[in-house]
Amino acid sequence: MSEQTNQRAAAGDGHSIDTGLARPGAVTYLHIPATDTRRASAFYRDVFGWSINRPDSDRPSFDDASGLLSGAWVSDHLPAAGPGLLPYIYVADIEATVALIAAQGGAILSEPYPEGQLTVATFRDPAGNVIGLWHDTTRSPASSEQTDAPAAEQTVAPVPEHLHTVTPRLALTDAAAAIDFYAKAFGASEVGERHCAPDGTLIHAELRIGDSIVMVTEDEGYMALLCTYWPDVDAAWERAVAAGAQVLHPLADQFYGERGGRLKDPFDQEWMLSARLEKLTAAEIAARAPAHD
Repeated sequence: MSEQTNQRAAAGDGHSIDTGLARPGAVTYLHIPATDTRRASAFYRDVFGWSINRPDSDRPSFDDASGLLSGAWVSDHLPAAGPGLLPYIYVADIEATVALIAAQGGAILSEPYPEGQLTVATFRDPAGNVIGLWHDTTRSPASSEQTDAPAAEQTVAPVPEHLHTVTPRLALTDAAAAIDFYAKAFGASEVGERHCAPDGTLIHAELRIGDSIVMVTEDEGYMALLCTYWPDVDAAWERAVAAGAQVLHPLADQFYGERGGRLKDPFDQEWMLSARLEKLTAAEIAARAPAHD
């Protein structure tokens, strides 16, 4: 197992090992072979939203998006490149995931095809391992307007696949000029569509700089905001408030398809806590947006 898992086991919390891993009869830990372990960990982070521990080490470890499977990339095992044990990863949007895999250096071995009530596909990751994908076609993404089910029960991943847990958001007086500057200075490229108010004010844009995302907006009354996404945003919110964070904007379902709110920590830093409920286009968000005075 990974060094981090061993450290958690020795943390002295009254348990012999991490209780999240000690689930009898369950697959809870996985070694993934990779010659370039850093590249491999970045691939699974960017495609599936896995949380990477010690990403700059030669043996990065991970917690998957569910928090129920942990593991590490190891360079002393041969890739699982042929028929044999084949793990499958569940995804909310298999077509979008296939496109993202190809964009991030993976190879699609079998395009999505129906298998009963499922859609399945297989791919080869950058290290040469063959992995499966599956999606339950009877479960379509549901919006908060169509169901009263909590976000955790919906098929849309609460943490966007291309984001890490914490993403900086910059408030600028001229966001368009800033985006041009960041493109020239840091090789930034825009991810997705810009979201603008009817008067042209840029409300939201995302830039990829290297392997990281930076969000941009115009004149929000702060210089920078830390945006965080959580599988269970209500639990994260309650924990932060209990620790002493001040509520600036209450946690609530938002018109742009997320459940979110804003807090200020005791050191005057502002944090937005969110979970995605729906995948919406810029046009859909604009149609739902409250009227501007």
